[in-house]
Amino acid sequence: MNSDVPISARALTELAGVRLPADRELALTAGLEASTRPIAEALARRDYGDAAPAPRFRPPPCELR
Repeated sequence: MNSDVPISARALTELAGVRLPADRELALTAGLEASTRPIAEALARRDYGDAAPAPRFRPPPCELR
């Protein structure tokens, strides 16, 4: 299991404002790892040698009222 995944699963639930019991967090972790592994493998196979650097995106300031 990837050591980054449990932290990511916990971070996702916190961002969503959801608190899960430990057993549900483990199930989410397993599902997250299974769904992101093929994406990470596909990206690792790509050759980005000739790619231009991505520009920085700076969103406009948000006014909360």
